[in-house]
Amino acid sequence: MKYSFGIDVGGTNIKIGLFEITNFSLIEKKEVPTPRYNQAVSIFETSKKLMDELLKQHQLTYQDVHGVGFAVPCPVKNGYVVKCPNLKWETLDVISSMRSLLEPHVKVVVSNDANIAAYGENYSLEIPLQNAIFYTLGTGVGGGIIIEGKIVEGRTGAGGEIGHMPIFEGTEICGCGRTGCLEQVCGTKAILGYAKELSTVHESSIDFKELTVKKIFDAAKDNDPVGFRVLDRVAKYIALSASILSVSLDPDVIIIGGGIAKAGQILIDQILKHYRMYARFGTVDIPFVLAKTGNDAGIIGAAKYTI
Repeated sequence: MKYSFGIDVGGTNIKIGLFEITNFSLIEKKEVPTPRYNQAVSIFETSKKLMDELLKQHQLTYQDVHGVGFAVPCPVKNGYVVKCPNLKWETLDVISSMRSLLEPHVKVVVSNDANIAAYGENYSLEIPLQNAIFYTLGTGVGGGIIIEGKIVEGRTGAGGEIGHMPIFEGTEICGCGRTGCLEQVCGTKAILGYAKELSTVHESSIDFKELTVKKIFDAAKDNDPVGFRVLDRVAKYIALSASILSVSLDPDVIIIGGGIAKAGQILIDQILKHYRMYARFGTVDIPFVLAKTGNDAGIIGAAKYTI
């Protein structure tokens, strides 16, 4: 049997999974805090230490290892990161940095974390598809695009940055430096802000003293006027952006993930309602599904990407 590691590197934690790749099954996973010092070196040393521990624990050696896949929170092109503020990386060859600690036969791959999550989510469908668009909705809005079974990085690694599609007329500056981004209406900050704004003109059962996205969407399920309006606005802009992507890429499926997607089927239903008004041609029938791997999407996609 052969094995691969999937490693999801975040600004707060590093998650690692050991996978048997013949039948592609997760053997074990671990999570540790991301080291804060000298991250261009320490992240790879920490990853190697975790791999050593998992191999020893399961009585394996590096001769049993096929590959190591990395998901990282920044644009990547051909294994190379120009700048990754969350990890204090600049002009870093991720593949070479990891490969220098491993035996020569071990394959090393890397891609942006949202792209890798898209890869993992698509693989985890009942029947994996060749062409998929993945939205990850949380503090920000990210995404990944799979075309003919391959991650689309684009020329500079910015492929799949769905959250920064210009989607409405706005004046507030986004974190990317522009205005009107999808993230500015579908990210956590926007959702909370819109709920508070609506509460001044609509009665609501929501507790605004300790406001969370979950509380808003739970209220939407009970047809609370504020909760439902907030959810409907999120659904509308996701649908509009998806209709634009669909006539460009014509995917087999659109997968909705991230913490906000925990709203569940009510979010999918509202997206579809708007999407069918915006969509054109045969793209009207593209299915929308909820992501199902949760926090494991990164390690699944990273390990699968090595095969």
